[in-house]
Amino acid sequence: MTSSSGRFQSILVPLDGSLIAEQAIPIALAIAERARSKVKLVLVHHPLLMEPGPAYTKIELAMQKADREYLRSVAARLRERLGRALSSAVLQGPIAQTLARYIRELSTDLVVMTSHGRGGIRRAWLGSVTDQLIRTSEVPILVVRPREGTAAESSVDLAEMLVPLDGSPLAEAVLEPAAALARLWDGEMSLVQVVRPIVLDSDPVLPFPIGYSDQATAMRRESAQDYIRDVAERLRESGVKASGIAVVGGGIADTLLDLARPERVGLVAVATHGRGGLRRLAIGSVADKLVRAAEVPVLVVRPAARRSRRSSEKHSDSRSSHK
Repeated sequence: MTSSSGRFQSILVPLDGSLIAEQAIPIALAIAERARSKVKLVLVHHPLLMEPGPAYTKIELAMQKADREYLRSVAARLRERLGRALSSAVLQGPIAQTLARYIRELSTDLVVMTSHGRGGIRRAWLGSVTDQLIRTSEVPILVVRPREGTAAESSVDLAEMLVPLDGSPLAEAVLEPAAALARLWDGEMSLVQVVRPIVLDSDPVLPFPIGYSDQATAMRRESAQDYIRDVAERLRESGVKASGIAVVGGGIADTLLDLARPERVGLVAVATHGRGGLRRLAIGSVADKLVRAAEVPVLVVRPAARRSRRSSEKHSDSRSSHK
């Protein structure tokens, strides 16, 4: 959800006490400074799994104190840049559920987090928590793939972003938040649709396809190119730089990962699921692979169920009116 001005007003950054988790901070601050947003650093304290008693109480209190001191030190370091726009909170409870509830309570516009982390004597939790939030939250989540054993990089450039689409209104749910980021950098959205080659019918004697139909594949690519061109034109009419292309590729995720190399783009923006006409291209599984393997940050948007139904109905009515 973005504000009417197209800016992210409230950004939440979950931390777990590790340098790896802190690698989400630079991009969150870069967005906040351009959008004049508020940033909330959050750490969810996870109680020890041991029998209650004097030893448990002593260790638990020490860990709670360590969490508070850690978060205060990080906030103090960053407050020079954001001032009062930066705040922090230590929460308690089941990590994913607690974060999800806090995101709703704060009316958060954007979550920025790494895909995993290591936090001292605590076991890593960011990886699985990121997965859960992506699958359940309706708030855009910007996932930073961390580099083991390194501190956060300060340079952030989102002037070029790759936006995979599959022809469905569900996949297009990523366009609004992606456009909001593009405006902050005066950047360009590069739309892409990967077209799978059309397989010819198998020979009854052979257990495998006998080849591909170049003509049918070319027709499908042409149709996809028309669609991408229309979406790019809509974005340009709204004041966002946009271009697009339909490409033929056997493996959708692999093709997108090749297009999403750091020397080409600074970010990938994708919806968590979608269905596109005859193709049944599952953006959801593609998004999962991008989050796990892309070398650049990935903005993931899970469309609201109600909004998705309305979009699908509108998309269907629009198609019917053109028949």
